[in-house]
Amino acid sequence: MRRSFRIRRDVEPRESTRLMSMTPLVRAVGALFVLSGLALAAPADRIYRTTGGRAVVVDAVTSDQWDEVKYKKGANDLNFPGMTVRSIEYGDAPESYTVALQKRDAGEFENAVSLLKSAQSDGKVRPWIKVAAPFEIAKTFLAWGGKDKSKFDLAVKAFDEALAANAKTRLRPEILAGRAQANLGAGHLDAAVKDYEALEKEAYENKYGVRWELRALADKAAALDDGGKGDDAKREYGRLEKSARGFTGNAELDAADKAFAAEMAGVARLAQGRVMIRDNKAADADRFFDQIVKDANEVEPVRASALVGKGEALHKLGKLKDAQMCFAQVRIKYATASDAVAEATYRLGLVCVDLGAAEPKGAKLAQDYFLEVVSRFGSSRWARLAQDKLR
Repeated sequence: MRRSFRIRRDVEPRESTRLMSMTPLVRAVGALFVLSGLALAAPADRIYRTTGGRAVVVDAVTSDQWDEVKYKKGANDLNFPGMTVRSIEYGDAPESYTVALQKRDAGEFENAVSLLKSAQSDGKVRPWIKVAAPFEIAKTFLAWGGKDKSKFDLAVKAFDEALAANAKTRLRPEILAGRAQANLGAGHLDAAVKDYEALEKEAYENKYGVRWELRALADKAAALDDGGKGDDAKREYGRLEKSARGFTGNAELDAADKAFAAEMAGVARLAQGRVMIRDNKAADADRFFDQIVKDANEVEPVRASALVGKGEALHKLGKLKDAQMCFAQVRIKYATASDAVAEATYRLGLVCVDLGAAEPKGAKLAQDYFLEVVSRFGSSRWARLAQDKLR
């Protein structure tokens, strides 16, 4: 089945005004012809830009690549720079495709994959589905991997299939980042690092934007840190902070990109405290993170992560109740900082394990926290760690 056609809003007023001036009989006949014409017309596509909330309604998107998105509107062939397009809603999306995304959001991963494969094989849909379907399948396997680690390798394969369908797809940076996450989940650290390095290089050369360039650096450093390669991680965090602070002073960037750069500089700053904890200097780390939490000039996501870091330091010092309070505050005060909330929830589980008999129902609470991380933040590294605790 297909979506029903949409009546474009910029058409409705003109048609209704014209019909109101007619006699009832002519109006009825005219309405029949108008609706018949609309029913036969191809459903419109909608392009959402990175700036502005309203969709640009077009007759058809003809090419969706990272350098430009081409489309037809009337007799005109037009285009937008690819990285200025946030998303595209295709008018001829099969019902199986849209239902699949709803199933995934509901955690019905197996059904979602089956429906997406059905959409992918639908020969009546334009070529966009050959990239979009495997991309969404990969994202589904990535989320599913939080519950079943074997699905991460399937995610890698699906990301590869999406790239094979269109190597220049606008989704390319998302695919590289997603494939790196999947490789990490499957235990392939070296492959993940290569993905991040490719993303960083392409982001600079192809001008994907400051966000992709910094994100590649940050995620690579975190992967190395999690993989036990502390010296390599410290080097990458140093590169991240230097690059991010340089971008904050770049007059050509808009306010949103500068704010993102400031956040990434804060991420690199936070890494110093993590190193202190790893080097058994938890008291120093506690003081260090406390300064960031109280720094009114620091961006909110960084303060949220600093509060998590403070809780981790207190946990290392054996101050379990104080650590528990820090993590709980993150979940309440910084509820929109998803990565910080995911880590805080995971660490709440660790605290409950260590509280043991001193905490009523501690073991059950720990399991509940780990399960929450897996269900809410399935594609995060904290879900992978939580899954290990549930085994």
